[in-house]
Amino acid sequence: MLVIPEGASPVGCIAGIDPGTETLGFGALRVNVVSLEILESTAFTFVGSKLASNTWYGDVHGGRAERLGGHEDNLVDAFHYYQPNLIASESPFFNRRFPQAYGALTETVDAIRSAVWRYDVWLDLFLIDPPSVKKAVGASSHAKKDEVKAALMALPDLNYNGPTPIELLDEHSVDALAVAYCRLKILREQHR
Repeated sequence: MLVIPEGASPVGCIAGIDPGTETLGFGALRVNVVSLEILESTAFTFVGSKLASNTWYGDVHGGRAERLGGHEDNLVDAFHYYQPNLIASESPFFNRRFPQAYGALTETVDAIRSAVWRYDVWLDLFLIDPPSVKKAVGASSHAKKDEVKAALMALPDLNYNGPTPIELLDEHSVDALAVAYCRLKILREQHR
């Protein structure tokens, strides 16, 4: 049984990330750590092409490295703002039609891991495979993006209150929120 010290907040946060070199989704669930009920949730997307460009770092290492550095810095800022206790990311997947994408996603996960360590060296980054994320929100493991969004929007306990209405969230924000929800579902199953 979890015992909250007197005067301590019973509210925790689970952050979910949808990795990408150009677009990186971020979702956060504020959760009662005793009941594991969602108090509120939010999601948004970082867009790499809107990050600083023409820096010496980009000139030396290339545009992708520059975007990943920007994503890392933005994640550290988001972590400091939302104060997550658990952080999860969708794991890279290998697509035979686009094998080079796996390498880029692996680099993105490395940048995410670096951001986690910059935020709190004691936290782990949990990686969750895409089919498990889809199933956690009630979609099939092979569901398309719009099916995942519909399943996420149908969750009765999401308590979404982000700045962008949930029906207008892009696929990256939706996936990030689904990753956070999947991590919460795993936590709920562990505490049964």
